[in-house]
Amino acid sequence: MSSRVEEIVRRRVLTEVEKYPVFRRAAVALSGGKDSGSLLHVFTESYPDKEVIPIHLNLGIGGFSEASERFARMQAERAGLHLVVFNLERELGFTILDARRIYPKVCSVCGCFKRYLLNRIAFELDADIVLTAHHLEDFLVRMFKSVLNAGFEELARFKTYLPKNGNLVAKGRPFCRVPERMIAEYALLKGIPFLSEKCPIGRKVNIERFRKTIEILARRQSQKLLYFSSLTKLAEMLQNCGAITIQELKPCSSCGFLASGETCSFCTRVRKIKAFLERGQASSSPNTR
Repeated sequence: MSSRVEEIVRRRVLTEVEKYPVFRRAAVALSGGKDSGSLLHVFTESYPDKEVIPIHLNLGIGGFSEASERFARMQAERAGLHLVVFNLERELGFTILDARRIYPKVCSVCGCFKRYLLNRIAFELDADIVLTAHHLEDFLVRMFKSVLNAGFEELARFKTYLPKNGNLVAKGRPFCRVPERMIAEYALLKGIPFLSEKCPIGRKVNIERFRKTIEILARRQSQKLLYFSSLTKLAEMLQNCGAITIQELKPCSSCGFLASGETCSFCTRVRKIKAFLERGQASSSPNTR
C-alpha cells in the first residue's frame, strides 16, 4: 500500500509538470504544513536536475507563524536547500494581526499578500515558475463555489498552470489531481516533519461547508477526479466561446507589477494598513494628549 501511494503521488505530479514549458529554476511555496512539505519532497526527488528555491512567508501570527517557519526550515534542510524567508513585520512594519484590525475578513488579505509576495520574491530571484501545493479538494471547492455563485471569471482564472506574463512569474499546481488524504499518507510514509495546527485566525466557514458537500457528493476519489475534469472543461469552454472577458493588465503605479487596476490590491492594502497604524501611534503620543 505504501509503495502504491508513493507511486500514484509521484506519477500525478510528473504528469502535471511535464505539461509545463521547460524551466530551470523553480520556487516552491513552503508553509511548513504537510501539503507543501510533500510537494517539495516529491519534486526534488523527481527532478534532481532542477534548481529549487523554497520560500516561506512569516505573516506574524504569534506562535503559529513561529512554528510554521520552524517546520519549513526543517523541511528545506531535509532536502538540502536554503530556505528564503520573508518576515512581514520586519520587511513592512506590520503583521496580519495588524491588518485584521481594519480588515475583519482577513483571509482575503492574507491570500492577496501571499500571491503578491511569492511572485515578487520569485521574480527577484529569477525563478522560472512558482509551485504551490493546491490539492484536488482545493480546486473542487473553488470551482464549485465559483459555479454556484456565477463567478465564471474566477472559475477560468483558477487553473492548474498559468504562463509567465511580463513580471508575473509562471504558476504551477502539480498536486491538482492528488487528494488531500493521499498527500497526508505520503507525508507520513516519507517521515516528512510538518505542522498539523491550523491557522488560528482563519474563519473559512463557507469553504468548510463546500468541502463537506463535496465529500458527500464524491465519496470516492474517482468521482472527485471526474468532477474536476468536468469543471475544467467547463472553464475552457466558457473562455473559448468568449463568455469570459480577460482583464487587461498594466503596471501598478506604485510597485510596477502587473495588475488589473491602476494600483494593485497589495499596494492599496499596505498603504491603508500603514496609514491606520500611523494614526494610532499619533493619537497615543504624549504630545497629542
